[in-house]
Amino acid sequence: MPLCVSVDKGVASIALSTLKRIKALRSDLRVTRQGSRVLLPVDESKLDEVEEALGGLEFAVVDCHPPLVSKTAPPTIPAYDLVGDVALVRSRALESLGEDEVVSALTSIHPRIKSIYVVEETTGEYRVPSLRLLWGENRGYAEAREYGLVFRVPLGRAYYNPRLAEEHHRVAESVEDGEVVLDMFSGIGGFALHIASLRDAFVVANDKNPEAYKHIIVNVRLNYKKLKGVVYPLNYDAVDLVNVLEKEVFDRVIANLPTRSLDFAPFYGRLLRSGGVLHLYTLSHDILATYDVVREKLADFSIEGHRLVLEHSPRTGVFRVDLVKR
Repeated sequence: MPLCVSVDKGVASIALSTLKRIKALRSDLRVTRQGSRVLLPVDESKLDEVEEALGGLEFAVVDCHPPLVSKTAPPTIPAYDLVGDVALVRSRALESLGEDEVVSALTSIHPRIKSIYVVEETTGEYRVPSLRLLWGENRGYAEAREYGLVFRVPLGRAYYNPRLAEEHHRVAESVEDGEVVLDMFSGIGGFALHIASLRDAFVVANDKNPEAYKHIIVNVRLNYKKLKGVVYPLNYDAVDLVNVLEKEVFDRVIANLPTRSLDFAPFYGRLLRSGGVLHLYTLSHDILATYDVVREKLADFSIEGHRLVLEHSPRTGVFRVDLVKR
């Protein structure tokens, strides 16, 4: 009986690229879904390499019955995301497929999509993607859904990543009723809305981007009947929060700015109470080396653990490092 690596769908792309890199993924069997899990068929002779390579992920090796790969299977799209009825294709998809092939494949897989954009790059202080319309309607907005919540997404004007839906929910589940939470780089309100929908908590959702701030408010209104807690939007540069918020009152701070989160290290301790939790998102190709940097910059915190959240590039991931203020 074949063996598969079973992983959560949120990190399936990371596991898939890792297995391909070490040549442990079986090419004769299909990758399949089983509920919220993805089953990746692996070469049994390489199990030791698989376990070592996937050490940063939660996974299980299970018996499986994947179908055979058809020799006439259509070409696959290397990387794309769906935001409601809009498809966002990463520019590297066009390195292996022509534009017509991308459109044909996506409209075949998702016949209800209305637009396809190519994500050219994500740059600038607001982490805003540059989008090029490839096919369909030129849209200003899309509507995304996460665990029953609705998000209005201003395309190309504020940061939103649909692959973070499970991370939003996972962090929200760790929050307790009565907590006071600060999301310092909130985007359009992903973490804040998930927390307030699950817990009777007070969540300050801050983003420097005026378009993101506007859509935190919009998304609170869209979901207000589903909220147990309160979301309080702010539009400040994160460095100014220590001047406008009370010191050491927050039970939890979320710092989801992977490329620059450690630049704000001096402020986390001034906002968190003793025993408060910091969820620090950071880019790393060696998480143990990153631990050393985190310990140096956040000496008043103890590291409780980490989780690989997203693949950023073949050798670099976005990690959540969980810390507690002493």
